[in-house]
Amino acid sequence: MKKRANKSKEEILAGLKQNADFQKKMKFIKETFFPALCAASQSIDDAQILLTGFNNQVMQAFLGKMKEVYVKDLQLDAQLDKDNPKYAENQILVAHFQEMPVFEAKELIEGMKNEITLFLTEENKKRPLSELQTKWLDEI
Repeated sequence: MKKRANKSKEEILAGLKQNADFQKKMKFIKETFFPALCAASQSIDDAQILLTGFNNQVMQAFLGKMKEVYVKDLQLDAQLDKDNPKYAENQILVAHFQEMPVFEAKELIEGMKNEITLFLTEENKKRPLSELQTKWLDEI
């Protein structure tokens, strides 16, 4: 494995100066965003509170859009790997969510993941350590 070489501060800055996307964002921040933030706030603390509130508003509005967009609109079925041996099963799984808003589907998917974690936690409280499948480092 190749050893990772840490870049110096100068190398990092040189790389950023060549990055057009970074330059565009910095121009926006320095020439547009920061002056507008200065005008809209009364102090550093006020600016931080304003930014937190603004970020929360953006996220809340975005999450609200998730209630308007349906899973079928995302065309997830077209993104499935056709070479996957479980392709047909994955198609069926995705199909169950097609008529749901993205927000609801996400809520159910995350809920299922949390339930499985809870099931495992409960099972691990009862299952003896001797039943744990092991593969020690020297057996790899």
